[in-house]
Amino acid sequence: MTSPTDALARLAESFSGTIGVWARDFQTGKVIQFGAAEESFPSASTIKLAIFYELMRQAGEERLSLDEMRELKAEEKVPGCGVLRDLTPGIRLPLRDLATLMMTISDNTASNMCIDAVGIEAVNRAMDDLGLSGLRLRFKFFRALPGHPVNSAVPAQLGQLMDRIVRHEVLTPAACEEMLAVMKRVQCPFAARYLPGGAQYDRPPEGPVIAAKFGMITGCRHEVGAIWKGDRGFVYCVMTKDCQDERPVEDNEGLLAVGRAVKILYDCFVA
Repeated sequence: MTSPTDALARLAESFSGTIGVWARDFQTGKVIQFGAAEESFPSASTIKLAIFYELMRQAGEERLSLDEMRELKAEEKVPGCGVLRDLTPGIRLPLRDLATLMMTISDNTASNMCIDAVGIEAVNRAMDDLGLSGLRLRFKFFRALPGHPVNSAVPAQLGQLMDRIVRHEVLTPAACEEMLAVMKRVQCPFAARYLPGGAQYDRPPEGPVIAAKFGMITGCRHEVGAIWKGDRGFVYCVMTKDCQDERPVEDNEGLLAVGRAVKILYDCFVA
């Protein structure tokens, strides 16, 4: 039987860019780490997991309220994923709903409004406190300064953040479960592509349950998340960079590589 490391190596050999994988089995605690798992990658939208964490942390300390209403202003609208960019300025949404938009459809405008609520430096301090200094938020989305380092993440550290949330090792159990409930509603996780049930990933027993946050920019496709199937499951983080396929399409080489890597992990930990 082929080992998951050998299968990942074959995947990496056929991939035009660089891939980093980190995963941990829920039952045994076994960790699989492969490729550039300790390297820094442009984080794209996966850094939103760190923003979500800090939002929940400050809410737990009563430094802010998730019910606090925030008004959408015209100058706050940014391109990319989301719906707020197409809505009328002046609408008001609670931070809880902005966080949901940030995580489920990766709304960039909602994400920037969440960053305004917590502060960039607070997100980075929180990651430092967790020993995850490879997770770095430097700019709001579509507000980066030319020539400066971009938002970044290390696959192993991003996976470890997700792992601690799943195991309730951070925040409170209720806060962790609230985060996971939101992430189980993410639309079109890359992991679902090759798993049993396909698009039915959120309907047990037809398919496994997935809680995830994807990210994508030119040359990069990433996903961090967790998968449950009955009493089995695992946390994963798969990140890619320098992919030669720059097409913004569903069969982008990087996106398919993420899905295939997760399927290898699924066959090892669950199937």
